[in-house]
Amino acid sequence: MSSLTINNVRVAGISACVPSKVEENLGLSIFKDEDDARKVIASTGIERKHISDANTTTSDLGLVAAEKLIADLGWEKESIDCLIFVSQTRDYTVPQTACLLQDRMGLSNGCFVADMPIGCSAFVHGLSVIASLLSHGGMKRGILINGETNTKNHSMEDRTVRPLFGDAATATAVEFCEGAKPMNFVFGSDGAGYKAICAEYGGFRYPETEESLKLVEYEPGVAYRGTDVVLNGMDVFAFAIRRPPRSLKELIDKFNIDIDKVDYLLLHQANKFIDEKIRKSIKMPEEKTPFCLQEYGNVTGASIPLTVVSQIRDAVSSRENHCIACGFGVGLAWASVEFDLNNIICPEVITYD
Repeated sequence: MSSLTINNVRVAGISACVPSKVEENLGLSIFKDEDDARKVIASTGIERKHISDANTTTSDLGLVAAEKLIADLGWEKESIDCLIFVSQTRDYTVPQTACLLQDRMGLSNGCFVADMPIGCSAFVHGLSVIASLLSHGGMKRGILINGETNTKNHSMEDRTVRPLFGDAATATAVEFCEGAKPMNFVFGSDGAGYKAICAEYGGFRYPETEESLKLVEYEPGVAYRGTDVVLNGMDVFAFAIRRPPRSLKELIDKFNIDIDKVDYLLLHQANKFIDEKIRKSIKMPEEKTPFCLQEYGNVTGASIPLTVVSQIRDAVSSRENHCIACGFGVGLAWASVEFDLNNIICPEVITYD
């Protein structure tokens, strides 16, 4: 376990953008029948997802979320010193998408920009990086964009992934604030388990081939290409019920957190069964653990901030909130954070046409 404390930084706002198209799990043709679909919905808690069209990228959704947040904050764009884009569905392999967003958003040429190709733990990892940049006061304001268009790198003919994953992007505004309560982090990774969630082809280890682009049916309802992200369900489940609870307990013990004084537990929206196991492991009440997966599915690194915007925006906009959060998944990697969301700017979820 590695840990980190960051002082003098606060979250100023969070926004979210999702595609307007909604796909209902109940009507998907990849299921054998309606009863089959209902069983999957009952076990995952995911009823529907928002799906991007062929021309919409993660950066498009992130741009809309960021522009709305910046406008509502009343920030001058020249005052934004850094921009971090955390996604596995970037516009290009080269160059980094953060450079394109700097230009599209009209940010200063002196803005620090960077991509981070992290998956399910992306919000916590990204928050630790951007907060670290701001903590010394040389940089004052930053925008963290988390998002995925999962439907572009997951097979739509694979019943083990299609019902689970949706598309979304979020923007989090972070600023230097002397005297702000510290953000506390713990991190971990287990690269030996990388094949649990993996797209084997399409990188430089195994470049695309003609064969890797062919759709292959491995069993009824399970067909994918070598370039698609594939899940080993049993390995993912074993990891998710073991590592995230341990990470949260490490956070609580390391930083002497009184769980009774935590207002919200914010979890990566993997599936309801897994998240309920995590919640119960640290004895967090149901009413303090919001979920948005029933409406949006698993949106990978955007899931924690999307949960904030869609489920508790009234609370975080109007009062102080002591929160803990845990992201976990692809890598395998996990990360937990203790942080506050105090009277932040939090517009309603934006739909993108």
